[in-house]
Amino acid sequence: MVYDYFRGATVADFSLRKKHLEDDSRRQTLLDIESKLKWHPFPPQMVVETTSYCNLKCIHCSHREMIRPQEHMDRSIFNKIVEEVGRENPMCEIWPTFYGEAFILGDELWDMLDYADKVGCKNLVLNSNGTLLDRDDNIEKILNSPLKRFILSLDGLSKETFEHIRAKAKWENVYPAVEELCRRRAERGDIYPTITTQFSVMEENAHEVDGYRKYWSDRGAEVKVRPMLEWTSTGTVRTDTIDHNTDFRIACPWGNNTMAIHQDGSVVACAVDYEGMFKAGNVADSSVKELWDILEEKLRKPHRDHKWGEVPNICKGCGDWQVAGAEYEEEKVEGTRPFWYDEESTKATAI
Repeated sequence: MVYDYFRGATVADFSLRKKHLEDDSRRQTLLDIESKLKWHPFPPQMVVETTSYCNLKCIHCSHREMIRPQEHMDRSIFNKIVEEVGRENPMCEIWPTFYGEAFILGDELWDMLDYADKVGCKNLVLNSNGTLLDRDDNIEKILNSPLKRFILSLDGLSKETFEHIRAKAKWENVYPAVEELCRRRAERGDIYPTITTQFSVMEENAHEVDGYRKYWSDRGAEVKVRPMLEWTSTGTVRTDTIDHNTDFRIACPWGNNTMAIHQDGSVVACAVDYEGMFKAGNVADSSVKELWDILEEKLRKPHRDHKWGEVPNICKGCGDWQVAGAEYEEEKVEGTRPFWYDEESTKATAI
């Protein structure tokens, strides 16, 4: 029997389209996530913007209206970051992407990853929109790289849905390339990197969630499903699942667990502070550890203490903490989940 990947979604598929705070069970899930947050002496996770260029104009991403310059990170800044991470916390999860498409860097990307590995960074994760996967032998470069995980944000199954959401991308270029990546990885019998296909649920694609899960699982990819977010609500991207008029609030998991660094070296509030509206300083002038300590006093501690009047202004209007709770499959390969993933918890409590 041929599986119909494009069949209508089940009722369960729409659970991530419900308002996040509409029932007590969802609020309890968020409280459970918050209860696991703790002080960290050094960043357990970093997003490092090797480039702020992107070649797409996705409907759910604020990059299309970003004001700050699109530029590549100076190599000396990148090297300084990974050298400190390699010395201080080799298992820090480093994402050499933030608000751009890293494949635009060409061979420089792979040299950066090799250098990070050489200086001791052992937990490298790369995400991509997949549009350049079929060029410049990138599939082999991924499989030969020191990456632990490679994540592709696709957000649609059918050509119509995929190309509507991932504006400027072409289904016939991206999907066959991702399938070829999965095929070659299986053929080689590699352990790392694992391949994850990510799906952000929104009104335009919720009917395809179930088919998407089945489609990519059948091809050997892991599947991550998460609710759509608003990128701090400082732009025009909005989802009706986030409530901006609630007295209920938890400390932000991203703000507490992640250091985010823009291409110019600026350390900003979090992984969704795309415009850099809060800056703790610059890694060109200070160490990662020094800037992490500044973030502790100005951002992380006020969050954990629920001192909402003291959090940065960008946090005060942000509702993205409500989308914490991506759905992961059970871990198949050791070390390929975020550090906070707790296999004894339900899948929905992973951030």
